[in-house]
Amino acid sequence: MNKYLNALLLLPLLVIGQLNFKPASDVVNYYGTPADITFNNTKFTLAWSSHPNDIYYKQEYVTRRDVVERYNDMVLVDFIVTDLGAKDAAQAQVNTILERKKTDQVCNYQIIKNEQTGEYILDFVMSESSDDYVNLVEWNGYHYKPYTDKAGHKGVLLFGISHRAYGDDTMGFLRNLKTYRGDVLKKLMAYPMPEIQIQ
Repeated sequence: MNKYLNALLLLPLLVIGQLNFKPASDVVNYYGTPADITFNNTKFTLAWSSHPNDIYYKQEYVTRRDVVERYNDMVLVDFIVTDLGAKDAAQAQVNTILERKKTDQVCNYQIIKNEQTGEYILDFVMSESSDDYVNLVEWNGYHYKPYTDKAGHKGVLLFGISHRAYGDDTMGFLRNLKTYRGDVLKKLMAYPMPEIQIQ
């Protein structure tokens, strides 16, 4: 269980602060899925992946105009091999958000549970600042689902949306966030989770 929770704690860290980047030509598709994902009428292309331990897989997709190091919009697909449920994955993220709230005045979250499926939607916002100047604001919508692939790998699948603004654009971002997140959360809830197959 500790091994699993340690992997879960990587999730928020990989949003604001990335692990080592690989050139696009070295990106591994661990899921055997198409390299492109279309969400909210926008095409995202696989740009970065990581398999830092034997239970955790992560893939990130950005638009043609973005790069992983500095993006405005990103799609994330994570998978953790575990016997624990989606509730545990969501709660681990919430625990990290609660810790971040101690030093990040923008940071906040909401969680929605689907009683029938055992799936969870977590939406949260966080920021980075220097002195009193906000350098970055990031909103994320994470959909957690219990998942078993055809080979029997059982765990939790995460399909996530990340949306950012930088510098002088952050205030407008926050003013428009209520409308934006309401629209995108509806689309996230309706979006079919990818059918992955661990390679």
